[in-house]
Amino acid sequence: MDPSLRLITYLVPSLPVEMFECVAHYLEEALDVRATLQYESRNPVDLFDARPDPFLLNEADLGFMNPMQYLKMKKLPVKQFELMPISPVFVHPKNAAERPGYYSDIIMHKDVEKTVKSFLDLRGSSWGYTGNNSLSSSLTIQKLLRSLGENSSFFGNTIDTGNHLLSVRKVQDKQVTAAAVDSTAFYNYKNVLHRDVDDICVLDSVGPLPPYAIVCNKKLSGELKSRIVEALSDATSKRKWGKRFEKFGLIGFADNSDDAYLEYNQSSSQKGLSAIYY
Repeated sequence: MDPSLRLITYLVPSLPVEMFECVAHYLEEALDVRATLQYESRNPVDLFDARPDPFLLNEADLGFMNPMQYLKMKKLPVKQFELMPISPVFVHPKNAAERPGYYSDIIMHKDVEKTVKSFLDLRGSSWGYTGNNSLSSSLTIQKLLRSLGENSSFFGNTIDTGNHLLSVRKVQDKQVTAAAVDSTAFYNYKNVLHRDVDDICVLDSVGPLPPYAIVCNKKLSGELKSRIVEALSDATSKRKWGKRFEKFGLIGFADNSDDAYLEYNQSSSQKGLSAIYY
């Protein structure tokens, strides 16, 4: 079994590490390689301001990251990675077309259902979000506020939770009235972590947002890149692996390109939800 394939993910803990272990195990079997996985759980967008890029150090072959991290890394002076032409597809009530990408689920405690019928009814309430550079919980909500003619005074107060799982917990514990969370993270909170969410309802879902980016080391051979894309394209069609991926709401892999991120190229330089400027 040779050569090796080193995977790294920056989507943990909001997405379960078990999902990326499943990807690693699948690629190991499908490609006859020795696959290893490492994960970085710190805020990925600003991570490389203080730490070296593992692709530049040739410490990683394949990486999984959120759109904002990908756009930030594209601005590095030296880039030793490139976008793979494929991305995962996740189940969501609004994703009937089964396309790559995810949504911003606006969640709230069921105790406020009687008074909160629309997003505008959240005026003056407490709001949870995962960080100023989070696309699903901060930047998308900024855009929504602007479209409604609102500004930074809309919420009574905002709480930076650190990650999507903690945002869900704060809604459950009534430490915030509502929050916006990555829809895939919320799905896995319910179905993989098996947390009771009977006390939470989804007010609305905004999106779709751009796909999670899968990148590869430029030193990876063209043949291996093609084999990886082919293997991922077939992953969920194999009964054994399809059932394993389905557990995480992952129902397939589909085409991806830089065109999916064009709208958000400037967002990485915006202020966060805690300091919205218009």
